[in-house]
Amino acid sequence: MINSFRNLIEEGSEEEILLRKIDKDRIPVHIAVIMDGNGRWAEQRGLKRKDGHKEGAESAKKIAEYALRSGVKYLTLFAFSSENWKRPIKEINALMNMLYENLIKEKDLLVKNDIKLRIVGDMERLPSKLKRKLVETMELSRFHKKMLINLALNYGSRMEIINAVKKIVEANIPSLKINEKLFSKYLYTTNCPDPDLLIRTSGERRISNFLLYQIAYSELYFTPTLWPDFRLKEFLKAILDYQERNRRFGKV
Repeated sequence: MINSFRNLIEEGSEEEILLRKIDKDRIPVHIAVIMDGNGRWAEQRGLKRKDGHKEGAESAKKIAEYALRSGVKYLTLFAFSSENWKRPIKEINALMNMLYENLIKEKDLLVKNDIKLRIVGDMERLPSKLKRKLVETMELSRFHKKMLINLALNYGSRMEIINAVKKIVEANIPSLKINEKLFSKYLYTTNCPDPDLLIRTSGERRISNFLLYQIAYSELYFTPTLWPDFRLKEFLKAILDYQERNRRFGKV
């Protein structure tokens, strides 16, 4: 595994020491991330909040690369919640424009690395230009197989669950046939295993309406590191912490 990171780390560095401790056979299959702290990162440096989001987008790109190199198969990134519409309109517009520009700029990375992109959330409220580009990018990458990135946009877990119930009712499925496997098919994350590890940055210790159904047995990792500072060393620390857990799933 260390060879896949060889061009990113220096010999004897803290990153290399951490990497050597990782068991390559116990890498989480699915990692979900609440990317928190962009605004505070910018404010601490006397910058505009949009500068924090720009640096946060760079962290998202880096973490996707690290996850791919590690052998992670599914990565879910919480980019914009259904509650984030309460933010100032100027900040929202800057975020939407940045997402659009990044889709154009990073399109070739999905092709080059065989990464599939899927949007989880309600795209209807997103700007038309962004929505078209998202659909185009998902179509471009739909047959890619090395890793799936779920990008959570205008996402709220309670609404996701309510929408799943509505779809089941509309399909006239008898109550006796409803079980966990069937219910999961009606969620945004259909055909995706539940997260093994959920990471939240910035020191906050709450789930914030994210994947409430899917994280029933996920390992939770909270770090004070702000998202723009969450790079390889922090990613490796999270993986090591996960590997130190004893996942019993209700067993002794």
